[in-house]
Amino acid sequence: MVLRYIDLDRHLAKADLVMTAEGGIDGQTRFGKVPAEIALRAKRHKLPVVALAGTVGLGAESTRDVGIDAVFSILKRPCSLEDAIQDTGVLLADAAEQTIRLMLAARL
Repeated sequence: MVLRYIDLDRHLAKADLVMTAEGGIDGQTRFGKVPAEIALRAKRHKLPVVALAGTVGLGAESTRDVGIDAVFSILKRPCSLEDAIQDTGVLLADAAEQTIRLMLAARL
């Protein structure tokens, strides 16, 4: 419902890359979590999809079946859940920046 409300498909038509995020990416992600639906729609537009997550759990590689090309944890070191939640904005921004830098470097 949310994806229809934000008109995701219209935005995907103008995109070069899709980045999505979830608290945890694992084997259950492909069964209806938002990153899976975003990836399925992105693949209709032949877009690469990167997922960022607080935790990358067992079975995360199965998300390739729904179109998530790469999964990265936003955590740089072990920390408490409280610290991870408190620092989510900074951690997510840093991980997104590093992901983009990697993709740009790969183009060279």
